[in-house]
Amino acid sequence: MKQKTTTTIVALTLAVCAPLPAQNGQTSSQRQEQAQNLYSVGVIAMREGKYEIAQTSFREVLRLYPKHTQARKNLLHILNNRNSLEINKRKASLKNIIIPSIDLDKATVQEAVEVLSVMIEQQSKKNSVPNFIVQDSTSTFDNKSITLRLNRTPADAVLKYIVDQAVATLRYDKHAIIIRPLNPKKAGPTKATVTPSIKTP
Repeated sequence: MKQKTTTTIVALTLAVCAPLPAQNGQTSSQRQEQAQNLYSVGVIAMREGKYEIAQTSFREVLRLYPKHTQARKNLLHILNNRNSLEINKRKASLKNIIIPSIDLDKATVQEAVEVLSVMIEQQSKKNSVPNFIVQDSTSTFDNKSITLRLNRTPADAVLKYIVDQAVATLRYDKHAIIIRPLNPKKAGPTKATVTPSIKTP
């Protein structure tokens, strides 16, 4: 089923990229049919998280058939929510990737997310790159170690176990996943530099 859907979207995408015939040579019904085909491209692309293709498709629909209300709604939805749509796509991707096995014994937080990142890329055949960023300016994670022994576990669940053991917070951005300490250590007091006074005779 997935292969059939992919074949359909590839074929319809070629139609989007192909130069459109002049509207003067088309009847109203022909333009409407072409607009509907392009709308189908946009809907499939939107469902699969291919927002660039979806956006282009809906724009072409409106160029051919400006009264297509649903295409306009979908285009505005993408334009107004692009960042959150990309984040949801990233979350869904991790949920769908199954890690066959992971065995960590007292690994650092950085080591744990690096191992998970490699496994995610392997299992997704490099279609999903998590881009983990560990932000720890106070070295709070230096006292944390990660021990995991899991089999056939979704990547998002593995990540949650790592974050829980590290006592960390997780934030999904459009291009990366940020991991920070939940309770970072307080920075030490700033040492003041004292300039010795010069005694005059």
